[in-house]
Amino acid sequence: MSKPKPAPPATHTFRAVWPVIDGQGTAQTDQELILQAIGDLPTVAHRHQARIVGPPRACIADGRRVPGSGGAHQVVVIEAPAVPTDSRAYRHNTGG
Repeated sequence: MSKPKPAPPATHTFRAVWPVIDGQGTAQTDQELILQAIGDLPTVAHRHQARIVGPPRACIADGRRVPGSGGAHQVVVIEAPAVPTDSRAYRHNTGG
């Protein structure tokens, strides 16, 4: 039986920001908000050609002090070690 492949060493810190919007969503506590964002983190990282390779750090912060908050009063901020992923340059046949 072979050992699982270790995660590659992180080359970047990936940072994502989610606005906290009162009255929307299912989270009842700050911890639930953070857990939902952590659950969404791999998908967000993938959209930005990154792969998370280590444990995330998360907090809820004053949106006025966080770039990328979009004017939200509060935001969930998560940072995690990451590596870039290969982007796939798909080619579409336009006829010919």
